[in-house]
Amino acid sequence: MLIGSLLILVSQSYAAHTDSEGYLTIKSVTISLMPGYADVHAEYQLEDAFRVLAFMFGENDIKSRLMQKLAFSNVTVSSMNYTAADLIVYDVQPVYGDGLYWFPAHTFGCVIPEVVINTNLSTERYENISALENGIVYY
Repeated sequence: MLIGSLLILVSQSYAAHTDSEGYLTIKSVTISLMPGYADVHAEYQLEDAFRVLAFMFGENDIKSRLMQKLAFSNVTVSSMNYTAADLIVYDVQPVYGDGLYWFPAHTFGCVIPEVVINTNLSTERYENISALENGIVYY
């Protein structure tokens, strides 16, 4: 009965929420480009009602929703909690074998308020983007 009450509360909260992102809202993403992979740190916010359900039933739905919104294809979750996740993305490709790497263009599954990309030479900041339209060559 308690679970039924929680589900009713959550469904009403979700129906009243006009944001198309649902109960998980990504706040920022930091991509640190490393030789052969990228470290991705995503910070997000959960609605309180879903936080309770996640605590009761586990984090699998949060993980799948986060993966859908970040939309990386070759990724491993290294850590995750109710406010942030650290991922390793293996979509980085070597270029010409000279220690240069290519991080391809990428389209996220939502608009992200802040994206920071760190390489060993520079830091780039973007606001309110849904795609990284150009790939990045780095070493």
